[in-house]
Amino acid sequence: MKPLYLLLLAVSIAVSPRPSWAVDFAHEVMPILREHCAQCHAGSNQKGGLGMNTRANLLAGGESGGVVEPGEAEYSRLIELIETDDESERMPPDGPRVPPEDVAILKKWIDAGMAWDPEITLGESAWEPELAPRVVHLPPARDHRSHPIDRILDNDLATRDQTPPPPVSDAVFMRRASLDAIGLLPSAEELQAFLADPAGDKRERLIKQLLAREVDYADHWLTTWNDLLRNDYTGTGYITGGRTQITPWLYTALRLNQPYDEMVRDLIAPSEDSAGFINGIQWRGDVNASQTREIQFAQSISQVFLGINMKCASCHDSFIDRWTLSEAYNLAAIYSDEPLELNRCDIPIGTMATPKWIFPELGDIDPEAPKEKRLEQLAELMTHPDNGRFTRTIVNRIWERLMGRGIVHPVDAMGTKPWNDDLLDYLAVRFAQDDYDLKKFIQFVMTSQAYQSETVVLGKEPGEDYEYAGPIAKRMTAEQLLDSIWQITGTQPVEMVADVDRSPREDVQDNAAQQARLDPVPISAQWIWHAGETGKKSELRKTFQLNATPSAAVVSVTCDNAFTMTINGRQVAASRQWTEPAYVDVQQYLRAGENVIEVDAEMFGGAAGFICQFSVIDGGERFQVTSDKTWQARRPGSEQWATAKEIAPHGAEPWGEILDIDASFHPPRGPSPPVRAALVKNDFLMRSLGRPNRDLVVTSRPAELTTLQAIDLANGEILANYLNRGAENLVAEGWTAPELLEWLYRCAFSRPPTTSERTYLLEVLGEHPDLVDVEDLLWMVFMQPEFQMIR
Repeated sequence: MKPLYLLLLAVSIAVSPRPSWAVDFAHEVMPILREHCAQCHAGSNQKGGLGMNTRANLLAGGESGGVVEPGEAEYSRLIELIETDDESERMPPDGPRVPPEDVAILKKWIDAGMAWDPEITLGESAWEPELAPRVVHLPPARDHRSHPIDRILDNDLATRDQTPPPPVSDAVFMRRASLDAIGLLPSAEELQAFLADPAGDKRERLIKQLLAREVDYADHWLTTWNDLLRNDYTGTGYITGGRTQITPWLYTALRLNQPYDEMVRDLIAPSEDSAGFINGIQWRGDVNASQTREIQFAQSISQVFLGINMKCASCHDSFIDRWTLSEAYNLAAIYSDEPLELNRCDIPIGTMATPKWIFPELGDIDPEAPKEKRLEQLAELMTHPDNGRFTRTIVNRIWERLMGRGIVHPVDAMGTKPWNDDLLDYLAVRFAQDDYDLKKFIQFVMTSQAYQSETVVLGKEPGEDYEYAGPIAKRMTAEQLLDSIWQITGTQPVEMVADVDRSPREDVQDNAAQQARLDPVPISAQWIWHAGETGKKSELRKTFQLNATPSAAVVSVTCDNAFTMTINGRQVAASRQWTEPAYVDVQQYLRAGENVIEVDAEMFGGAAGFICQFSVIDGGERFQVTSDKTWQARRPGSEQWATAKEIAPHGAEPWGEILDIDASFHPPRGPSPPVRAALVKNDFLMRSLGRPNRDLVVTSRPAELTTLQAIDLANGEILANYLNRGAENLVAEGWTAPELLEWLYRCAFSRPPTTSERTYLLEVLGEHPDLVDVEDLLWMVFMQPEFQMIR
């Protein structure tokens, strides 16, 4: 049972109330504000110092102080002024009074927390983004910071007499980069190797290595694209056949890093595998006109690919931007199989839509062409090289994912002036010049000093006056948080729901062996262990030199009974089934110069032994690295390494010919990596942490944890089960309390515990930690805001 202080800790990290959507802001509240308040308090008009362009403006109040109190309509000055009979104070001062039914809506809205769609502003903006891409000339570099992003941002900071934020430490950078690129924490071993690396380019190399992990990359970014493309495994329409998945197509596109413009063309003019996005949902029963499949199509492609809100224009001419009802229906007609009649606020108006593109200066749709041809034409127009909105939208979305806030905010309001239009336009043009390569763009952002700087923690949501001061600390997504907990506790689900192929690709798996033509040779490795008493565990290591990065390297390895092997600090193989040896292509883990193989070996009873054989091509020359007496070994806890003991040659009893000579050089497809949260169904815990049901396009998730979410996180049965099983796994490792604490902190926070943390938590664990002690420790670690944030 969790102590009360853990529940209080979880509640303490809640920083905002749960929003309520009891009132339709766009269709009920905004028309009232526009009719009765805009003349005096919208745009540049701010009588009495009160502006109502945004929620933040309204909450800021005017010259006489605040006018609204969210949740307290009864005490809001705004309502008092609307209802007063004092002609010298009443609002609006001229014209008709606000009708009682409208006052009731405003009161209900305020009492419900004043939810305000962030992309909607009351004031009209005089700024309109250019359609065509704009080439930006970079300002000079300052203080030798030559990365294009730094040149633009450093210039912006200098104009405000500000200095760039300082860089983060290597440990903080590695944690941030790993979570952002592949959604996983770095292991304690990976962290140690990175910190020990003296090379000046190690951060750039780390970013490349992370993005090269194609399965981990696809597992992580699948979450973002599932949200954007309203793709899921369960939910509305999947059972009835009114909706289809695009998961296999999407996962393959991400894993193979398909160029973004090709992805979008495949989505708009789809194959059977990718058609689920534009087909949307066939809702059961009667729905309003704005939720037909044709209108869903217009709304979805506008929002996802252009950052344009067509939802209001799907019902009537929009009052938040320039888009009209006819433009929304004309776009929908491109997809429609039948003639499409316009409906204004659900009432047919007798006008028929014409298939038409919203930016005719780029070209247009042939309204007489069949549907398939119209979609092909639309796909070409959407991805047209002169469509700057297309590239600006996607680079803005990725910038928001990596840096915590879009250059245009919100990311679906691309008609809003960016806080740095030079930065946005430069990135958009560069992205197109780099052939719409998503990984290359992510790498470009992550290699900037701006990305690698200390984060800013926002105390409150900034308004239109936001100024860049550095990257913003981000809350982990539900999937990142669960993946991190599973990773540390070893409690990943056994089966995934997503129908995706995560096994090593043959062209990757067999490439090294094919290039070097590695012919099988007899196994000459020895079974080894540490000398002296057998002991349940053994630590083994081997150091060797390479003249160059090898062109090929494979390993055959097993241990009676279990082992974990790392090369240069990166885990390459692990098993608890000694009768099923691992055959792994390890070329990517080796490097020119010194290489270190480290093994944690364990026996459960009976014979004890570890055996492995590497075959490596170094500069065209082939040689073997085999387990033998040239290795070092020691019992865990011993400070001294000694020569490993050769127990028996390969083929000896009780093991026999365990390593397959042929498989050693033609590794079969190995087991898939552990299941990730993006690949399983949504559950209560993930929903509580912000994972949506994806019936609608979701382009951003809540940035803050609410009180109810914190309580669910701290007191939910699902997480409790994970941590109970995780505690069992960790107790079985046989660690001492200091060893466990050190390992856990390096995994969870990429740092050792502080002196005070170590002192307190060692008291919690006691001299011999039991299951309850370890479970409490896990709760204390995982409930910390530092763990749940990407800093």
